[in-house]
Amino acid sequence: MSAPSRRVGFIGLGRMGTAMAGRLLDAGYDLTVWTRSSGKADALAARGATVGDTPEDAIATGTVFSMLSDEEAVRQVFTAERIRSAPEGFVHVNHATISPEAAREFAARGGRYLSAPVVGRPEAVTAGKLTVLVSGDADVRAEAEPMLAAIGRRVWDFGDAADAAPTAKISVNYLIIHALQALSESITLLEHAGLDAGRFIDMINDSVFPGPVYRGYGDAIADSAYTPPGFTATLGLKDLKLALDSASGLGVELPTGPVLRDVFATAVEEVGADLDWASIAEVTRRRSGGERQ
Repeated sequence: MSAPSRRVGFIGLGRMGTAMAGRLLDAGYDLTVWTRSSGKADALAARGATVGDTPEDAIATGTVFSMLSDEEAVRQVFTAERIRSAPEGFVHVNHATISPEAAREFAARGGRYLSAPVVGRPEAVTAGKLTVLVSGDADVRAEAEPMLAAIGRRVWDFGDAADAAPTAKISVNYLIIHALQALSESITLLEHAGLDAGRFIDMINDSVFPGPVYRGYGDAIADSAYTPPGFTATLGLKDLKLALDSASGLGVELPTGPVLRDVFATAVEEVGADLDWASIAEVTRRRSGGERQ
């Protein structure tokens, strides 16, 4: 494969960011990475990535992908001064799950901005099965599409509005949150009846609910296996709040939202903030007198 002509940067090397940056390397891109945590870039450096000393080193490539934890982290890294100092035509492709309001803010700050949240865990990235949602300026979307296609299995275009893809991603995560709680309740019911939760998960994945959510999280809940986290309970609570705030701003009632917020807040406080978000199942177990160790 001939190497693409464009240099690109990547900022934010958690498990997701590292896997996504690796896909760009696999596609032949000349990649410069930056992360706050020393050592997180070592594996990518061994594969040919350049490790920058500052965010400016990644921004200097002209096109930067970022996978940061939340919108405040995006503000701290992509400051107004850094954007003003970026090369002409600078593109920022933001993969973080953020509020629609923040997406509009970032799009208005200068440079060329794309919202590109993703659906999938690190294992999906590595397997080439990541789903990418994108919205923003049409010319920038077209320019970034080959790179996004290298990162994910399919790129879903949500149009010109910077806040469109974030709204779609928030809605996806709200669905997953409901699936986690539904699995928690169904499995707790089965356990109290003395049935095999693992066999139940096999059955639903072979019939009514095949797919990564009910398989992956179903197995995790049945086995109480929440490490290493693909997505933490803290981040799940953050995304749940994004959904509730967006609904409030749009005048939409989400009847189950307050119940789920209570479950997630309890999980973060009492079960483990840094466990996988499937660990919310332990809240239902504990409230039903069936806590598992």
